[in-house]
Amino acid sequence: MTALRPVLQAWLEEAEAAHRDRAAKPELFAGAERKRKRTSIAAPEKRSLEAYFALQPRPSSEKIAAIAEKLDLKKNVVRVWFCNQRQKQKRMKYSAVH
Repeated sequence: MTALRPVLQAWLEEAEAAHRDRAAKPELFAGAERKRKRTSIAAPEKRSLEAYFALQPRPSSEKIAAIAEKLDLKKNVVRVWFCNQRQKQKRMKYSAVH
């Protein structure tokens, strides 16, 4: 226990210093806690995405990147849109059965 004391003391001092820095400059750390804004997709882009989805509901990463570039959207937005559409399709299928 005695051997660990200097290591633990150094860690505690470092943690307290980090906490003081964070309290002194909250604007530097606010970005990490802030939520990302919801992306709204315009009607023409949405129609294009629906057409792509009808052809291929599970596009590859490269295809998603190409679609995103073509529609001028972020790759992650397109990826999430496809995931959401698959979930929506699954829900619709489940509710039709039950």
